[in-house]
Amino acid sequence: MNEEKQFIIEDAFARIEEIHAALENPETSLKESMELYSEGVKLSTACRDYLQTMEKEIQILNEV
Repeated sequence: MNEEKQFIIEDAFARIEEIHAALENPETSLKESMELYSEGVKLSTACRDYLQTMEKEIQILNEV
């Protein structure tokens, strides 16, 4: 069974906060920092895309 994971923006924001905290930690290795940074960029892009989609839907609803 192939289930698509639903994007929940609140979960993405929470994960971005976790990543931010880990990146501020001086004990986080460079390799781990790079992996976390990459994950953060992907999450922020997904959040931006989601918000743009919601904005378009709101505009359409306001035109009705």
